[in-house]
Amino acid sequence: MPSNDPIKLNIKHFSQLKLLNELSTKLQGLFHSDAFFQEVVNLIQSQFHYYSVNIWSATQSNEAILRAQAGAYSRHMRIGDRLDSGIILWVIQNKRAYLSSDVRNDPIFTDLSLPVNSRSELALPVIKDKEVIAVLNVESDQINDFDEEDLMTLESVASQISVAMTNRIFFNEVKDFNTKLRKAVDEKTIELREAQSRILHQQKLLQKENKALKNLVNKDQEKLEFVGNSPAIVSTISMVDKIAPTPATVLIQGESGTGKELIARRLHFKSDREDKPYVTVNCGALQEALLESELFGHEKGSFTGAISQKMGLAETADNGTLFLDEIGEMSLSIQAKLLRFLQEGEFYRIGGKRPIKVNVRIVSATNRDLEQEVKEGRFREDLFYRLNTITLRMPPLRKRKDDIPLLMDHFLNHSRFGGSGQQIKRIDPKVYEVFKNYPWPGNIRELQNTMERLKILAENNEIKLEDIPFGIRMPKTKKESGEFAVEMPLEDVEKNHILRVLAYHHGNKTRTAQSLGITIKTLYNKLHRYGILPPKDEKGLTP
Repeated sequence: MPSNDPIKLNIKHFSQLKLLNELSTKLQGLFHSDAFFQEVVNLIQSQFHYYSVNIWSATQSNEAILRAQAGAYSRHMRIGDRLDSGIILWVIQNKRAYLSSDVRNDPIFTDLSLPVNSRSELALPVIKDKEVIAVLNVESDQINDFDEEDLMTLESVASQISVAMTNRIFFNEVKDFNTKLRKAVDEKTIELREAQSRILHQQKLLQKENKALKNLVNKDQEKLEFVGNSPAIVSTISMVDKIAPTPATVLIQGESGTGKELIARRLHFKSDREDKPYVTVNCGALQEALLESELFGHEKGSFTGAISQKMGLAETADNGTLFLDEIGEMSLSIQAKLLRFLQEGEFYRIGGKRPIKVNVRIVSATNRDLEQEVKEGRFREDLFYRLNTITLRMPPLRKRKDDIPLLMDHFLNHSRFGGSGQQIKRIDPKVYEVFKNYPWPGNIRELQNTMERLKILAENNEIKLEDIPFGIRMPKTKKESGEFAVEMPLEDVEKNHILRVLAYHHGNKTRTAQSLGITIKTLYNKLHRYGILPPKDEKGLTP
């Protein structure tokens, strides 16, 4: 029975007020504690010394889980034990307090067959958003040990526990959010660092490309010089300088070694793009897949071996000039992509999803007859018309023979062609004549290579007739047979044969006369008549 002693009631009332005051002060500081429930139970037990006090949490599966305890059950129940019946479950289901003055006669009370002597029990719901989230349960070993005042006091305690648990839930949600946010920030930080690393890597590549481009721009401007004053080359250069300032697409046609790349470079450096990139793509030197990657670039992982993003040469040449050398070697599939690039001014990297727009001037070159290639289906007609807004045709060296001596001196006097030529003081005039009469199937490139070889091998500071390779001194007029054309005059046949024999004997006229079966005087007369030797003076002497 509850005591009616005024002194005891005052003590109890004082303890209840003290508990509420302490809970009000301490509960809000406990919501971040991992032992929150146990500290609440310890705080209650320190004031009332109940026979048993515990807190249970409610689950969605209609069970109760023991969260904290103090008193009689501590030796028999463990944190985490579950209940699926009894007064605790009744409170959860009915969402209101339950007071049992004598549990032995209470049908709701569940005997757990434990060696405890509970006689009365008071269970109160902890409610959040109209739902029971926990149950505060106190028990006594005396019957009728709880009254209405206990009920009101513990209801206030349950209300404060609800506030603290709500704050705890919010705290944990914020804590979890902060943890996830920190994790996301860390992951993004790592991604940004990796991206920064890739950007730095790309910057290094771009710096290398820019350095190469600057070196290309700043190279000796003598490379832009066109040596020669023949009408064919003067007309070509005049046309180049006229169209260079325009944005027109230019197609340069001509045999190998005629100087098509020099024309392309002059078109760039004589335009308003001269301080912008000048980029060359050799379309005949790369396989189809490699050419597409080189021209348009690729994204990381777009194919095996694509370990990083690569900028294509078309993108590198933005605002400058893109020179497509040997464009006649390009496959039809790449031609289709190039056509779209020329039409739209944009392209996709291999594996890319975003179009890249650039502003480049296209200059192309080929040694093939593209019109014939179009007729035979090896070159797209629409691409051909896109490329040849203006067509420049480079004359072969055999059609500008007057330029050959100038070119010879140019290659002789510049150290970058076969090294220093200072040890070569003179070229035999006969060499000039022989070079002018040679057809130069390799054009200027063949002439350059020949001069470099002569600068290295010639002796006595002079390039002489006998230093010239036999194939140049005596070019064949027919394939291996050595026959002459039927329509060739007898005088030309004789002249060519004498020159061949003379070259065979390295210019030795005595041996040449012996091989021909004529006297040395007859040989000299013929050489004078054919213009191979200078004409005699009035006294019949050769200068």
